[in-house]
Amino acid sequence: MKNERQASPLLKRFAFFIACSSFFVLPIATAGCQTAHVEKPVTATAGGNDPDQQLEFWHSLAEQPITSYDDAFHALLLFADGQDPANDYAGRVAALKTRGWLAGGFNHPAEEAVDRGTISVALARVLQIRGGLVMSIFGPSGRYATKELEFLEVFPASSPNQTFSGSEFLAVISKAEEYQKSEQSGGKTGGVEFNPPEMELKRGDRPAPATEPAAPIAPATRPG
Repeated sequence: MKNERQASPLLKRFAFFIACSSFFVLPIATAGCQTAHVEKPVTATAGGNDPDQQLEFWHSLAEQPITSYDDAFHALLLFADGQDPANDYAGRVAALKTRGWLAGGFNHPAEEAVDRGTISVALARVLQIRGGLVMSIFGPSGRYATKELEFLEVFPASSPNQTFSGSEFLAVISKAEEYQKSEQSGGKTGGVEFNPPEMELKRGDRPAPATEPAAPIAPATRPG
């Protein structure tokens, strides 16, 4: 189901700086009942699969006040496969629809604030969450998938119509990674050796460990 990740793992886990208490309610609408939009998705400048671009994407997304559909879909593909096969938003939407992560009638623009219901359905598919009786029979819907992910502590207390800030979205990806680790054998997470983005550094940035100086070698005989 999951493609082989082409890039070797970039990052090493060092601290979980987004705590559950950082989740907060961010309204999806602004004054005038207009849906919130971002000025420019992070994918416009860091949407590629190059290791440095992936690192820049995660770090830049953490600073966004609102997560766009384009950034959210790029992040989901990176989480699932370690890479994004699409070159643009239309390609990402098509990829998610092909996998059954997105409803066939989805038509929201790239810059629009993502809603939690859409992400909950996609994550339920990625994590293979069956849920309760309704989800088992009819498949995940925004309402039931959101409640299921809330129950599993992947989502904070949520409404399907809420959106995410960038840091909130990264926290959800981390929670999804932790859930997947607990459910799957071998400790594999999020695609091939996925490392949670918001708590990692490049391996090359870490200083080499200090070594103790070698002890002097004692002479074989005492001086006369």
